[in-house]
This record gives sequence, C-alpha cells and structure tokens, in this order.
Amino acid sequence: MAKLSKTSETSIAITFLVINLSTLLRQFNCLFLCLFHYPYKLDLILASSIVKADIKA
Repeated sequence: MAKLSKTSETSIAITFLVINLSTLLRQFNCLFLCLFHYPYKLDLILASSIVKADIKA
C-alpha cells in the first residue's frame, strides 16, 4: 500500500489502466479468434466497410 496521497492516486490510476488494457486485449483476441475460426465473416466485414467508405465519399 502507498503511504503518500499522490502515490496512492498513481497506484489507483495504474490499476485502472491495466484493467482497461486487459479488457481491450481480451476483445482483440476474441475478434482475432472469431475471424480466424470463421474466415467468411472477414469478407463480409471488408465488403461492408468498402460500402460504407463509398457512401461517405
């Protein structure tokens, strides 16, 4: 445990940072594994992103 207030605030901030990074890593891994397991979905995602880009232009 931190004894100074600034040190404890930093410790809490780092804890939240690590929790958020681990959540993002879990989501990225899930996305990667889903695309690896179902490769036909990648074609759908790419096709929809191309259509969205055409609509914006």
